[in-house]
Amino acid sequence: MSYLELFLVFLKIGFIMFGGGYGGIGIYYRILVEEKKWISEEEFLSIIGIAESTPGPIAINAATWVGYELKGLPGSLIATFGVVLPSYIIILGIVTVLRPFMDHYIAKAFFRGVNAAVLAIILYAFLRLASSMMLKTGGFDYIVFIVFIVAFAILFGLKVNPVLVIILSAATSLVLKILFNI
Repeated sequence: MSYLELFLVFLKIGFIMFGGGYGGIGIYYRILVEEKKWISEEEFLSIIGIAESTPGPIAINAATWVGYELKGLPGSLIATFGVVLPSYIIILGIVTVLRPFMDHYIAKAFFRGVNAAVLAIILYAFLRLASSMMLKTGGFDYIVFIVFIVAFAILFGLKVNPVLVIILSAATSLVLKILFNI
């Protein structure tokens, strides 16, 4: 893969990634894991976990990480620029051209449809990754399921910072492995 191909793939991701970083997770998965096969599912999970755990937008952090994995420091800069450029162009266009029309019923209907599609993309990525994890472990992993449910409850119910939830989930899994070998 060339630097140009890397740039164009992340430029495409940036243009079709509505809904921010979380909406982009499904798009990242489909393009980078399924279509291009540039990274494995395990790498994808690690990248998303790290991108979510570090400061900054998840989409930019993930692009930087993947670019670095594929082409070193120049790749990280190229992938990051590729994924950021469409947002810059779109926001600049909205601010200069579309801002006066944002309250129009057609614009509202458009974004309602976009929001529904973003939710579907996030759910798709979740289900694909969950089923992939179960297949790779040879069946249902109760520890992953329990940690997931607890982490979800903490995030949803208590609104705890996601970074803290990731750290606590990782620590819980590590302690269970060390103490009980599970």
